[in-house]
Amino acid sequence: MGTLTVQSCDRDGLQYTLGAASTSDNFANDGKTLLVFVNANASSRTLTIAANDTTKTGYGDIDVPNTTITVPGSGTNGGRLIVGFFPQARFNDVGGRVNYTLDNATDMSVAAVSVASQ
Repeated sequence: MGTLTVQSCDRDGLQYTLGAASTSDNFANDGKTLLVFVNANASSRTLTIAANDTTKTGYGDIDVPNTTITVPGSGTNGGRLIVGFFPQARFNDVGGRVNYTLDNATDMSVAAVSVASQ
């Protein structure tokens, strides 16, 4: 499992840096963070973002499904995809991180970018 360093973007922009994705990564989530993926492989990938089950008064335990997204292969929009935002109550684990998996990380790059409030 890899821990992504979150890069900050403000109104002046950000020249973000992509790093190699692994099949299981996480990042600190402030609720304003996006994931930027580039898939250089022709085959699409399946991204699964872990969600938290919750308990609500009057309803009891509620199963919250994980979010599953297809990352396109390189022949579709150059394999580029942006995913997010991630509401903290739904996606943060007890350490304040979002966890995700890829079915295959070959030729996958990723950046975690937090968008500053202006």
